[in-house]
Amino acid sequence: MLLFISGNAWAQQDDKVVYVLGQLDSIRKSPSVSRHFADIYFETTLGAVNFFSAADSKVQGLIDRMEKRFADYFFRSVYAHENSAVVPYEWKAYYADGTAPMLRYILFGINAHINGDIWQALTTEFSLQEIRELKPWYFQYQKGLLKDYRRIYNSALASSPKIKLLHVISFGFDRAYGKILLSRWRKRQMKLAELYYTNKPLFNKKLDKLHRKMDRLNKLIRKSI
Repeated sequence: MLLFISGNAWAQQDDKVVYVLGQLDSIRKSPSVSRHFADIYFETTLGAVNFFSAADSKVQGLIDRMEKRFADYFFRSVYAHENSAVVPYEWKAYYADGTAPMLRYILFGINAHINGDIWQALTTEFSLQEIRELKPWYFQYQKGLLKDYRRIYNSALASSPKIKLLHVISFGFDRAYGKILLSRWRKRQMKLAELYYTNKPLFNKKLDKLHRKMDRLNKLIRKSI
């Protein structure tokens, strides 16, 4: 799928997004296993730039800050792996096997970045008030992410006999369920970010539960791909 930044969209970008794209482009062209997720992340970031190109400057400022902070959580994991340091918990499954199939890396990366990194990026970068200002635009971008989901799903369907069998026996419902999960995961991350500020005991309880879910999902990915 061809993704591009239009002239106007590119002209509006500040150093934060330019930095993110440059780092991702460098990683995706490297021999590191990080390149597999970096490649899809690069395209997704381009998609976000185009998606919000017509938004006003305040919204673009919030989105640019989110993109930079969010990407930093991937970059710190890349750095840790490349320097034999401790990889953050969310990314341990991704870097546990240096010879996994590309699709497995992509799915591990999606689990880590969406389920593990979004709430951290939100709470590190924004106050509660700013999170609530960002919230409607955060959910609006769900439409843009569905394009990337379709591409990943079609790749999985073509490369995994188990996923192909699931697709057949579910009469295609698995594709729709994946979209539901994507939406649910992102809603949960926003909720976690708000709870971080408003109800720390409940936040900790839900975060522990989420970590268990992430572990189960990583085991399922490992078995399926």
